[in-house]
Amino acid sequence: MTPEHLDALYTLGISNIKLGLSNIRQILDAMGNPQRHPQIIHFAGTNGKGSTLVTLETLLLQSGYSVGSTVSPHLISFNERFRINGISVEDASLDEAFFAVCRACGIDASDFRETAQKSRIRPTFFEFAIAMAFFLFRKYQVEYILLETGLGGRLDATNVVEDPLACVLTRIDFDHQEFLGNSLPEITGEKLGILKGKTPVFVAYQREEVTKQILEVCYEQGAPCLLANREFGFRDQEESLTLYLRSEDQAEPEGGINHQLKTNSLGLLGDHQKENITTALALYWSLVPAANLLDQEQLRSCLQGLHWPARLQYLNEDKSLLIDGAHNASGMKSLLEFLNKAHKDQKILFAVSWLEHKEFLAVFEQLNPQSVSFQPLEMKMDKAKDISQIYQLLQKQGFLVAPPMTVLEFTEQLDQDSLPERDLLVVAGSLYLIGEFLSYRPS
Repeated sequence: MTPEHLDALYTLGISNIKLGLSNIRQILDAMGNPQRHPQIIHFAGTNGKGSTLVTLETLLLQSGYSVGSTVSPHLISFNERFRINGISVEDASLDEAFFAVCRACGIDASDFRETAQKSRIRPTFFEFAIAMAFFLFRKYQVEYILLETGLGGRLDATNVVEDPLACVLTRIDFDHQEFLGNSLPEITGEKLGILKGKTPVFVAYQREEVTKQILEVCYEQGAPCLLANREFGFRDQEESLTLYLRSEDQAEPEGGINHQLKTNSLGLLGDHQKENITTALALYWSLVPAANLLDQEQLRSCLQGLHWPARLQYLNEDKSLLIDGAHNASGMKSLLEFLNKAHKDQKILFAVSWLEHKEFLAVFEQLNPQSVSFQPLEMKMDKAKDISQIYQLLQKQGFLVAPPMTVLEFTEQLDQDSLPERDLLVVAGSLYLIGEFLSYRPS
């Protein structure tokens, strides 16, 4: 996609969120309704959407299917949001999609900024991007579409899909309260908005009250519900992981599908990723014909090769630099649980920043100030929390906190090996932070 077109698209504003389906319906109708596809799998949840989606994408690709996926946000390149067979779409196809959506909205691409404000449809950034995704999926004639919600579910632009093959609810927790509500029932209710009548719903591991609410809505709608720890799940032994899907007429997992894997054979790290991988496998085993399923060895190889950037990802061979996109309390808790197991008693330097409205400082209370220090980083992001506030908040918790610096300055000091002594450096707090950090490093 040309820089000019991308700059024009950004004038719609990433932060200009307008929940509702009227715009996206009008746009897609003008495009011939490319969202009407027989095999769409729709993902909603607070954490784990991307990891679950990419795991399923990998399984489907290894089984010989063509797959189109859309994920957000991107780390470095806008192209990352649009995946065809696991690869980001190239610029030429993105330009083609850009022009198609412009035509549907009544926008003159050569004078985008002016005509976008006066067009009959005034899309948000996300609505425009989702319309581009559906154009691309039709262009490449993919067999499966994996669709990740951007925010919530009920009024998210992806919810324009009317008859998905399956809906997926990954872990639901507190995040984006300014849009989704301040209570867990409110947030869960927004996520449940993607349910479509009798479409099967795959529900990942949840808090008890969230599970109860989901089951009630599924019962009211008559939606088949496959629940983690009931219809599917995993048993975690010391060095192995048994993944299972129960057959419809069996109360025990032995009556369905069972696969045993070495715990070190998973490409995605962290106990929370076992939950995400299990949910993806339940989808795969349930939706793909038995004749096309991977065998034990193929499955092991597939799961070992899983890759999803910025999710507990080491950037060097000695495992002294770790990046993670944890950006809410639940995600940060998973990160700290991993560090407690994999890097216990090590001296850790956290390089952090986060967006306004994010609240996860309480999670840091479990850290030992004697072994943990912080480096606040100033992001190039309009909605980033004021760096001086981050500095003060961390100091109040009793941690050793270095003076704030920009992400670029931090990267330069890292390259010059002039950061404080430590065993492990962790960059976390925001995917936007990770993206900016990676943009300054050699590819």
